[in-house]
Amino acid sequence: MRKTFMAIAALACAALVVSCGNSKGVKIVEGDTATLDSLSYCLGANIGNSIRMQLSDVPFDIESVKSGLKGGLTNKSKQAHEESIELLRTFFSQTLPERRAAQQETLLADSTATFNFFTNAEECEDISYAFGNDIGTNVAKSQFPIQYYWTLKGLEDAYQGSTEISEQDIMMFLQNYFMVVRPAEIAERSAKWLEKKEKGFGVKKTESGLLYKVIKSGDMERAAKEDADTVRVHYVGRLQDGTVFDASRFEDRSKEQQEMIRAQRPGMFDEKGNLLEEDEPIEFPLNRVIKGWTEGMKLVGPGGKIKLYIPAELAYGRRGAGQLIGPNEALEFEVELLDVMPAAVAAPAEEVAPAAEEVKAEPAK
Repeated sequence: MRKTFMAIAALACAALVVSCGNSKGVKIVEGDTATLDSLSYCLGANIGNSIRMQLSDVPFDIESVKSGLKGGLTNKSKQAHEESIELLRTFFSQTLPERRAAQQETLLADSTATFNFFTNAEECEDISYAFGNDIGTNVAKSQFPIQYYWTLKGLEDAYQGSTEISEQDIMMFLQNYFMVVRPAEIAERSAKWLEKKEKGFGVKKTESGLLYKVIKSGDMERAAKEDADTVRVHYVGRLQDGTVFDASRFEDRSKEQQEMIRAQRPGMFDEKGNLLEEDEPIEFPLNRVIKGWTEGMKLVGPGGKIKLYIPAELAYGRRGAGQLIGPNEALEFEVELLDVMPAAVAAPAEEVAPAAEEVKAEPAK
């Protein structure tokens, strides 16, 4: 059962293929039911093929999966995303193993006996809906230009084993979209965004292409000078549409991130929901983070504050990072520099800031 749950978790990741970044203004609509939308259909078919091949032992109610998927895509689900995740986790990690253990003796004694995966139709529908909702919500976060009519049709066709596009062509289409088309779209959007930011009041540009705005200069005599210097900061990282993808302070995180942290780490809060301890700053050496941070942190002194508008080539490049930062994605960081410890005297840092190799999914402590 652990293998089944891991397959479900993998299948429910955003976009099911790669992280793709947000695109402000993109809306998920029903679409033109008379004209095939290849992207939407191929995404749905990819989901359906994955269910059919990787989760063939799970007797999903496909209509409930489709209903949950539509709810997640359109943000009109009857079930909160966190509720769906918890329902799936409890069922596949606890309920199902216990149920199999209880039926094991009968199954061993009678070769014709069938394992009762679900106890009744209602349970099957609830789990199927939660599964679809989880996938739909994650796909919606990536904000593809989806026509959900074709996504749902692609899912059902593939689940039934008969699609309007061959499985090979589906994979070729998605590979081209995610590896060629989507990165090019994001690169063009990022270039326009940076061009607009460059015209902002007080914004300056370095030779590397880094844009920055010093809000408060701080003590420039103590500014970082070497890549090996260590800095102590508080920060907020935002996408081009203002979405917060990470922050060092709980209060700066998105509502969804806050809810997830509250659910996963209830011990961090008192009975009124307030943090029991103040968020700790992050420490990291400048040679362990993205180039935009390495350069930008030398432009402000301790006690200062700076905004960085970082081109993709100084951030995560073509690979992107996590579920939200897509390939060729330009990013914004607002950083409060608390202290600088020169390399000669700085103690080894225990953590790497979220601007480094991977964006943290958990609150930075």
